[in-house]
Amino acid sequence: MQWIAEHRELIAALTGMGTLLIWLIYLQVFISNYRRQLRATLLIMRGAGDGVEARCFICNMSSGPVYVQSVIVTLETPDEAIVHPVTDMLDLEGDAPADPRLRTRQGPLAGGELRDIGSFGNLVRHVLRGNGHGSDHEGLQTAIRSVVIEALGIYGSEDLPIGARRRFVLLEKDGAMRIHGEGLQTQQIRTRRERRRLLADLERDR
Repeated sequence: MQWIAEHRELIAALTGMGTLLIWLIYLQVFISNYRRQLRATLLIMRGAGDGVEARCFICNMSSGPVYVQSVIVTLETPDEAIVHPVTDMLDLEGDAPADPRLRTRQGPLAGGELRDIGSFGNLVRHVLRGNGHGSDHEGLQTAIRSVVIEALGIYGSEDLPIGARRRFVLLEKDGAMRIHGEGLQTQQIRTRRERRRLLADLERDR
C-alpha cells in the first residue's frame, strides 16, 4: 500500500494512457465497421443449373440501393479476349416486352435485391453477335474457356462508379459444357484507381 501511495501519480498516468488506448482501439473498430457498412457490395452468381443455359444473377448486398448502369461481358479464348457490353437486351431476347424494365439489364437494385440478367448462353451469344461474328459464332463458342461478368453502377453519393466482377470457367463434363465460378467470391472494385478505369468501360457502353 505504501508503494502505491508513493507512486500514485505514475499509476494514475499509466491508467489514463491505458484508458485512452482502449478508446482509440474502440474508435478504430467503430470507424472500420462504419466504413464497411457504407461500401457497395455486389454479388454475381450462377443459378438454376450448371450448364451454359444456367442463369446469371446480380445481387445487391449493400446497405443502400445501387443503380446498375452497365453490364460488360468478356469471353476468354486461347487466342483472344472478346469484350462487349450486354446492357441492352432488345436484339437478343425475342420480341420487346411491354414493360421497359424488361428491355434492359440496367436499373436500380434495392439492398438485398436479386436480378436475373439472363442465361450464360444468351450472354455469350450477345457478345459474339455484338462483335460481328454473326452466323460464325457457333464454332468460336466452343473455343471459349471462361466468361467474365462485370457489373458497373452508381452508389449513393460516391463520385466514382462502383463495380464487381467474377470469372466463370467452362469445363466439359459428361459430354456437355458446364460453367463454374472461379473462386467462391465476387471481386469488388473499390480502389479509386480501379474505379477511375471503370469510366472507360462506361464510355464503351454509352
